[in-house]
Amino acid sequence: MLDDEKKTPISRAAIGDTVKVRLRIVAPNTLRYVVIEDFFPAGAEAINLNLATSAQLGTMPRGDRIDARRGWGWWYFDHEQFYDEKAVIYANYLPRGVYEFVYSIRPTSAGEFNVIPPIAQEMYFPEVYGRGAGALFAITEET
Repeated sequence: MLDDEKKTPISRAAIGDTVKVRLRIVAPNTLRYVVIEDFFPAGAEAINLNLATSAQLGTMPRGDRIDARRGWGWWYFDHEQFYDEKAVIYANYLPRGVYEFVYSIRPTSAGEFNVIPPIAQEMYFPEVYGRGAGALFAITEET
């Protein structure tokens, strides 16, 4: 949930809740021109705070390096796009390390939904490829 300071993973939410999504990316080697796709549960949609029509709730999309190594900071994610079914994150240069990309979604339809695993690949070398774990996410009508 949005106000969870302990960052507890959840597998269910109610319609209308604001859910903070934390996507952890582990780059074992330096990567170039990376595309990362993170899919939403079918009953949820992204909150894009860049739009004037979005409610001013949630978290501005952002990416941070979370491992101990520090540097100049120019390797953060260059661009993000939100579609009906997924968030797509781009990085021109991603040094070896652990990163976290954070954004918000809002459940809109009740049910149990499969969450497609996130995928990442180098744009020009698609054989350099990685995938996360899928999950089952329940959306309930009660708040």
